[in-house]
Amino acid sequence: MLVGLGALLLGAVPGASAQAPGPLSVPALGQFRSVLAQGEGQTINALDLAAYEAPGGTAPSSFTNQQPLYVGIMPRAASLTPADLNTFYKPTDFGSLPGGTGTSYSPRAGVQVIRDARFGMAHIYGATRRDLMFGAGYATAEERLFLMDALRRTAKGTLAGLVGASAASGDASQLTDQDFSDAELTAQFEALPQRLGPEGARAHQDVLDYIAGINQRISEDNTDPTKLPAEYPALGTRPAPWTVSDTVALAVLLVTQFTVSNGSEEVNAYLQQAFQRRFGKRWPAPYQDLREAQDPEAFTVAKTYFPSDNTGRLRSGLNTVPDFGSVKARNTEVAGPDAGKGSAARAAPPEWVRSVESLRRALPPVESNAVMVAGRLSSDGKPLAAMGPQVGYYSPQIFSEYELHGGGIDVAGVSFPGASPYPLIGHGIDFAWSGTSANGDNQDTFVETLCNADGSPPTASSTGYRYHGVCRPFVTRDQTLTTPLSPTDTSSAPQTITYRTLRSVHGPVFAYATVGGRPVALTKAKGVDFHELDAVVPFMRLAENQPTDARSFMNTMGMFPGTENWFYVDDRHVAFQQSGVYPRHPAGSNVELPWWGDGRADWQGFDPATYTFSTISPTHRPRALDPPQGFIVSWNNKEAPGWRKGPSEWGDGPVHHAMLLQHRLVNEITAHGGKVDLTGLTRAVNLAATTDLRPEEDYPWMRRVIGRASGDQEKMLSLLDDWQRAGGQRLAPEGSNVYDHSAAVALMDAWWPLAVRAVFQPALGKELFDTVERRVLSLGGFGWSWASHMQKDMRSVLGAPERGRYSRVYCGGPLREPIRRRRLARVRRKCRTRLLASLDQAVAAVKTKLGPDPSAWKVPATCPKTTPASCDQKVPVTGGAVATPPFPWQNRGTYHQVVELNGRRGG
Repeated sequence: MLVGLGALLLGAVPGASAQAPGPLSVPALGQFRSVLAQGEGQTINALDLAAYEAPGGTAPSSFTNQQPLYVGIMPRAASLTPADLNTFYKPTDFGSLPGGTGTSYSPRAGVQVIRDARFGMAHIYGATRRDLMFGAGYATAEERLFLMDALRRTAKGTLAGLVGASAASGDASQLTDQDFSDAELTAQFEALPQRLGPEGARAHQDVLDYIAGINQRISEDNTDPTKLPAEYPALGTRPAPWTVSDTVALAVLLVTQFTVSNGSEEVNAYLQQAFQRRFGKRWPAPYQDLREAQDPEAFTVAKTYFPSDNTGRLRSGLNTVPDFGSVKARNTEVAGPDAGKGSAARAAPPEWVRSVESLRRALPPVESNAVMVAGRLSSDGKPLAAMGPQVGYYSPQIFSEYELHGGGIDVAGVSFPGASPYPLIGHGIDFAWSGTSANGDNQDTFVETLCNADGSPPTASSTGYRYHGVCRPFVTRDQTLTTPLSPTDTSSAPQTITYRTLRSVHGPVFAYATVGGRPVALTKAKGVDFHELDAVVPFMRLAENQPTDARSFMNTMGMFPGTENWFYVDDRHVAFQQSGVYPRHPAGSNVELPWWGDGRADWQGFDPATYTFSTISPTHRPRALDPPQGFIVSWNNKEAPGWRKGPSEWGDGPVHHAMLLQHRLVNEITAHGGKVDLTGLTRAVNLAATTDLRPEEDYPWMRRVIGRASGDQEKMLSLLDDWQRAGGQRLAPEGSNVYDHSAAVALMDAWWPLAVRAVFQPALGKELFDTVERRVLSLGGFGWSWASHMQKDMRSVLGAPERGRYSRVYCGGPLREPIRRRRLARVRRKCRTRLLASLDQAVAAVKTKLGPDPSAWKVPATCPKTTPASCDQKVPVTGGAVATPPFPWQNRGTYHQVVELNGRRGG
């Protein structure tokens, strides 16, 4: 509730500047701080774009004015002081305006938007709830309209209608994952009041008012060249009105991207076949070693056992395996530049347009993290939190951050523009929350038996499938669009493109294959389908400050339909709750393999008409409240013992990058007498953000296997020894663009993929190793996917007694059965030889690239943009015509909060 604000706003003149709002009546109960990578960003008009593109032009400051905070903390993290918290994070307490008022305006009576002078973040006030939601929509469209437009089209598979034919293949791919008509999307929205009662009705009206604000801004943009985003005239287009189906499509895209897990059973089926082809009847042992579905040593968020769906003893006939190598992706484009076997020639679009086309691909499925410290380990007895979702880096940033007050809503945080009027991550009056993508079995692959209505033999072109003994037609939808005529390429005429989607009762067809030589279609079934908008009520409750404690928060976010980890902190408690609706699979089925789609292997209780089914009990979902160890650590690691990782998730053993957070937190606690303060927690999480996992968790074991070397080999290993002892940081000192311990960093980057191959490829064979590496355990990036496997095999070679040690030894192979201790010395000698040979290869490669003298090896933090990248830097994805410069690598949330509260509502 706002003191005196209603009268003030009701008297405001639409479009005019407005006074500062009256004082907020909500209490100040602590300090909330946050930082948004790069900065808030803004819409630029044609004059702005011309100034940016002129010699010496730079991006407007709002695109990058938080980069000094986000990037600058890294070289200072180890020595962070309490005063530094206000240097590297901005205050987001209600009413905070860093730098004072920048701009203030009223898009209509009853609405006021204030942007602070330093960062340009919107602080939105409404005399009524409807005014507030309108203001949220208007302010969001004011700063993000073109990006919103690109995202809604990405979600609907119509991006080519905005940026041109070069986006057609991406549209075609998107439509094999998200296939809903505008009518279906709108129907899901219109059903909210009936399905969710009064809360659904409130959310329904909120979204309508939010869309009304968006559309007012679109109307202004289309009539005022000074407001129209410059990307539109550059592309020869105009923004179309925003619809309910646009917001729902965006919600579906985001729910699917971040809160749908597992699936890809066809990939796992292929891998099982590959292991069988290599090892014959002995295939299960090496397969299970690398699969790590239920590793007893897995580093988990909760320490209590929470069981996934248990289907019991396996029965034949429920699952099937496509013929080896027969799975082929379906192309939904039936008319257009990519409809044939080859691609039609077309003019290459500008670089920024190509970047816009990659918006979906650039969204990361993982990397968000959260560290929560219970009061008993806090130096002043108050719980602490450092947490942030990682959604990638964009220009302008894909997150929009704002503060909302009015009509019973008091909240601040970030949202995806156009998808939700409420913050998805942020804080209320006396609590803060965040989320990380979770593992949970809410997506499956079904194999549909193709058929023809006339009874003729089916082919890959058949448009029917068998379900409960009947040949049913796929739901078929054609979607046609026309590409714009670019003012910069008038030689290329507009093209008409048609996409055709096919959907069974389970989901969209994404691939074709054969089973026993007969054609089949593969479909995706998601537990969230047709119910994605159930997510709106939990976020609305948070904006209304309905949760009053940890348990009520856990109950609220437990309603969220997708698989997500939610984290909460107030002045007394820290909590973790995994959300999600998880289908119960048919008894006796194998959750590692695809299911027959003819009805025999449906989810228990599956009703195609309502897309409902029986679910595992909510009590099985992982959670923790003030856990005995005194802290909660999550970084997309396995949620709990017993909570099975998905068929294509093969990296959940004893080594996980979440351990970087825990180790540094424990170091802080130990160094300060068993307690930690908010500064210490912030030090810990930011140090973890620039730490390489391999020197911390794997290299010490590799070094033990090698022991002492001689000559040049020992000199090279001593470089790695020094780096490991110094903390394994990938970090340039303040004022420098060259990594400390550059020689060691360069050497590890070259050695690691060679060492992994040296250890595992002789046993697996090159063909199988390449298949595993390509499908599930990539050596791309830093190759951390192999960290558990490498450490476990080194421990096996050394005879270490840990419970998760491999049943086989790979290094020193060919693959060996469990080895008796008297043979370990010989195996270790062979393994040592392989490691040293791969080290020599790495040294030679680095010398060829950087020169013969290791003291001259330099690894830059940022570098010229190349493909492939020649350094670790983060390069923001351009979501419009303005690019922002790369910045040094770090591994933390796009939006990061550090929070400590000292009170609560009601005392």
